[in-house]
Amino acid sequence: MEAVYRVWAAIVAAAIVVQIGFAGYGAFYVADKVDDAPVNEDLFRDGWDLHTGFGYLVILSGLVLLLFALAARVGKRRVLRTLGLFGLMILQLLLAWFGYATPVIGVLHPINAFLILGLTGSIVYEAWRRPRLVEQVAAGA
Repeated sequence: MEAVYRVWAAIVAAAIVVQIGFAGYGAFYVADKVDDAPVNEDLFRDGWDLHTGFGYLVILSGLVLLLFALAARVGKRRVLRTLGLFGLMILQLLLAWFGYATPVIGVLHPINAFLILGLTGSIVYEAWRRPRLVEQVAAGA
């Protein structure tokens, strides 16, 4: 089960990178359309729908990662880090929702995205590094 956790963690990290890319697409899509016509809500949504929709899948993938961490019994520290990641993902959703009404809050959305990416990278690194350390200890290295 730990191998499933390890692979899923890498998938979550890749999904987060794709999600950040979708944010760039949304921004530049809308920026490109400004010259052609006034930006209305439909045009805005056309550019940002990928980012919005995929974001919900990323959050779901974080929940699945937490469930895999619990099932794999990866240890209290790693479970808590994965729970922290899921918490940051929920915060990310709230920052997006409240950021529409209060742009000052929206400023925190991309900053939190990088915290999510960094924590996920750390989780992936630890998940892939740990089995090698166990093998080295078992081999007497």
